[in-house]
Amino acid sequence: MHPHSAVLSDVQVTIACDAVLNAPSAYKKQEPESWEEEIQVSRHARSLRQLDNGVRIPPSGWKCQKCEMRENLWLNLTDGSVLCGKWFFDGSGGNGHALEHYRETNYPLAVKLDTITPDGADVYSFEEEEAVLDPHISEHLSHFGIDMLQMQRRTENGHHTDNNPRPRVSEWEVIQESGMKLKAVYGSGYTGIKNLGNSCYLSTVLQVLFSIPDFQRMYVGNLQRIFDYSPLDPTQDFATQMAKLGHGLLSGQYSKPPMKSELIEQVMKEEHKHHQRGISPRMLKSLVSRGHPEFSSNRQQDAHEFFLHLINLVEVSESRILLHVQGM
Repeated sequence: MHPHSAVLSDVQVTIACDAVLNAPSAYKKQEPESWEEEIQVSRHARSLRQLDNGVRIPPSGWKCQKCEMRENLWLNLTDGSVLCGKWFFDGSGGNGHALEHYRETNYPLAVKLDTITPDGADVYSFEEEEAVLDPHISEHLSHFGIDMLQMQRRTENGHHTDNNPRPRVSEWEVIQESGMKLKAVYGSGYTGIKNLGNSCYLSTVLQVLFSIPDFQRMYVGNLQRIFDYSPLDPTQDFATQMAKLGHGLLSGQYSKPPMKSELIEQVMKEEHKHHQRGISPRMLKSLVSRGHPEFSSNRQQDAHEFFLHLINLVEVSESRILLHVQGM
């Protein structure tokens, strides 16, 4: 090798290493804000209109005004109506009368009655379609005769239990199959996706798509060809990022049983859950959400809307993949 070539090669390697070390990763870009400000102050909180209709809510004994439900009850902060929430798939919850009332009146905020404490309460905005913060919740509750401090004392003294005669199994407990003895599974097709902060819509769509044989063939079956023809900046190439994520989900490399040394360490630390490593789709999320006002945020999103957005990107990149595959 010519001596000048060797020098040039060393310089190129140094430049490349510096570029890798200094490049802002998708992880660094998104991690600080992943779990920040998940619940926002409602835009209706400051100027909420409350009717002077004389409604006073008792500290207990609540019941939906349209049915006999005594759990999952919501107090509308505009007119003081007490109505049940939507139903859950375990058979409990309600008949959706609180949401029906909003559609009839457009009164936006409601508070879940059995969550009221001196520190606040669970408030939901029907108009914003998410849980929100109400900095004026004490004042809004007082309008209907509810003293937050008194509500807490009744709960602590055990006098405020008639609205929850039996504990309801929550949606999360049902999803997690709480109380059941489950055996961890590992290997190809059993790889999880790490939550990036309200990113379940993304994880769900990707898991479903990569269970489809056509998707597996397109991105994982053509993995090497996609990598070979990847542009100079693969972080901005949709096909490359999809192939990388698909390989991570299907290869089984990130879903392996813990080694004996890891099990011993868990026992020593009194940890009894064998967590799978899973994969983090930060780079793909950063790419597919670039310039999108909603998916680039860390708020909860609709899986169907994300699916449609992702399919548009798939259609754009599909022609490039087929061109390279057919040209081989």
